[in-house]
Amino acid sequence: MPSHGRAIVGAWFQNDEQLECDYSRKQGGALRRLGAAFRLVWKHYGTLRRARMIYCLNGMHYTVLLLLSRCGLFSTEGKIIRRVAYHDTALQRLVSSLQNASPAFQLDCITSEQFATTAQQLGARRVILRPWKIDTGWFQPPDDVPKTRILLPGNISRDESMVAPLLHGGLSITRMARIPSLLPRFADEIANPRFELVMNASHREYLEHLHAAPMVLLPIVPCDNPAGLTAAMEAISAGVPVLANHSMGLTELFSECHYPVPMLHNLDPDAWAQACHQIEDQRDSPDFLAALDNSRQLLLKRHSILPAGEDWEQIFAEASTADSAISEAAFGAASSPA
Repeated sequence: MPSHGRAIVGAWFQNDEQLECDYSRKQGGALRRLGAAFRLVWKHYGTLRRARMIYCLNGMHYTVLLLLSRCGLFSTEGKIIRRVAYHDTALQRLVSSLQNASPAFQLDCITSEQFATTAQQLGARRVILRPWKIDTGWFQPPDDVPKTRILLPGNISRDESMVAPLLHGGLSITRMARIPSLLPRFADEIANPRFELVMNASHREYLEHLHAAPMVLLPIVPCDNPAGLTAAMEAISAGVPVLANHSMGLTELFSECHYPVPMLHNLDPDAWAQACHQIEDQRDSPDFLAALDNSRQLLLKRHSILPAGEDWEQIFAEASTADSAISEAAFGAASSPA
């Protein structure tokens, strides 16, 4: 990303705390977010005009630039403007919006399924398949850490009804999330000593719970996005067994990493309980541990964030190669976002 483009990222996303405070908890509806995006774009309009590549980390910024382009108030000549799209519904809206838009506007997809569908509708040049990445250096396997409760992490698209029957079956579970509605949802389970509800944990606290978990559960309900993908990658990187059902993104990831834990085909609590006990039975097996490590090594090759902003340099270099309108000189200004 060009160095003068960092302001657009740093202005809103200084750190996780600001993101949580200023965006996640204060969205206030689409109109408020659209207004905030307009103000941010206006504030950095000069930077955006000079930038050869603009990578929007927020869909509203992308929408504003698209609207300004359609109105003739923002020139896209010699530019590439991209955003990542996670949800199928968002992709379908964008496909409709981009049909007659400037070819400068492109989309990144993180699953092969979404890429194939969107590329067929928009054309392969406007859609990029970019593997989802995590900080695998942070999620290292722990030293000898005592195992406590099974971990069920994540904010959306989780089958919360799975918890009660698993507790009833004798399993111990920690549910970690940032959703206030889970407090009344698990009012009865909180009294159970084998259950723990952890809200708004820091990254370090999450890592401690992950390392202490004998396994991670990802019961994903039907949805239009690759829910659970980050949590699965974090667990695989940390060497913690993952139990999940077939769903967008996860099925692809498990196949790609030759993951040794079979995926479940439904959300039947009895089947999940049985699978949990099977993982417990083989958790110390040398063959099982070797298979988990093999999956981890495959994950590291494709899904590790590169140091010193090299991912952003790769993104810009690939875009420069694909679009002859972008000069090699612009690549010299490439840098990671603040």
